[in-house]
Amino acid sequence: MFQKVVKYLLIILSFCIFINPASFASHLKGKSKETKDKYFNLRIEKIPSKFNQTLIKPSSNPKELVKDLVENKNTKKIEKIISKSSLLSVLYFDGSKVIIDKKSKKISNDIKLYSFSISKSFVSYILGDAICKGHIKSLDDKASNYLPDLNNSLYSQSTFKELINMTAGDLNFLKRKDWAETPYASAIIGKKLTVKDVIQNSSQSELSKKKWKYNNLLTDIVARSIDITVPGGLKSLYQDFANKAGTQSQMFYISDENGWPLLHGWFYATREDFLRLAIHISNEWKKESCIGKYLQNIETMKVNADGNAKYAGYFWFDKKDKPRHAQMRGHGHQRININLEDGSVLLINSIAEDFNINSIFKLLK
Repeated sequence: MFQKVVKYLLIILSFCIFINPASFASHLKGKSKETKDKYFNLRIEKIPSKFNQTLIKPSSNPKELVKDLVENKNTKKIEKIISKSSLLSVLYFDGSKVIIDKKSKKISNDIKLYSFSISKSFVSYILGDAICKGHIKSLDDKASNYLPDLNNSLYSQSTFKELINMTAGDLNFLKRKDWAETPYASAIIGKKLTVKDVIQNSSQSELSKKKWKYNNLLTDIVARSIDITVPGGLKSLYQDFANKAGTQSQMFYISDENGWPLLHGWFYATREDFLRLAIHISNEWKKESCIGKYLQNIETMKVNADGNAKYAGYFWFDKKDKPRHAQMRGHGHQRININLEDGSVLLINSIAEDFNINSIFKLLK
């Protein structure tokens, strides 16, 4: 029994890294199909079973996805990629209907897939909703005004804008040797530390220049701030999100032993409900409503991130921004791409980055 527990913890610790998903996205590269499938099952079943789950009911007004599927040489190529790689699912909404719907035989339409860091973008939308409903004053407010646990920590003066832009001035904290030995995500999922432990530990570091640096902790801080501030908690806003998006199945996210939502990467939904949520965000982005203006304002907040990317409000943007777009990215090639010009949405779910994701984009042109 002891050996099984040790093996389980080693599996968890080996795939959970603290910094940018790009730095650990290839950890399954070259691994066998059997190993990749074990990781998939770990993420789908074992990890959520070890944590408290907050359940989000299906929408009170579920929406059918209108489909007019095409079959051509490009869709055949997508099928081939799925058969030979860890690609699980490709759904493409052209702005009015779903025209591509391809999935691996490994999954059903009912299975709850993990978000990884796509969930960060959902947290940003939820933060905007909380602001629009008057629960949080503005992005310029300090998170510590709502979350007392931040007092006397490195993040006591951090604004929501800094937290969702990954510019909280925590470079010194992230460079510390102990985080190389026990990264945040592995410490949380391995239950070696709670989010509160990490925040308290941050007080030992000095504030740095407020440059962009990817940090999973920041999303959990924002999620907790909303959770203890909004009547009905974070769950009430996610339920409203689900109702408006027209989701058809139950969704959930996990929390640590202190009740802190772990939304840096652990939100679960069916593939079609992920698409419904993304379509809703795409539709809201176009509007002159409060939440629409919040999303549009994110585009004015962009900072330089890794490679050829810009980052703002837990969304990614290619520097060329042609066409105008917003991306939600997660470890292992989880991807949602929203074309802000024509309203099209591409959803990709995968186990590992053992295929060329750009080839999927090219096949859709």
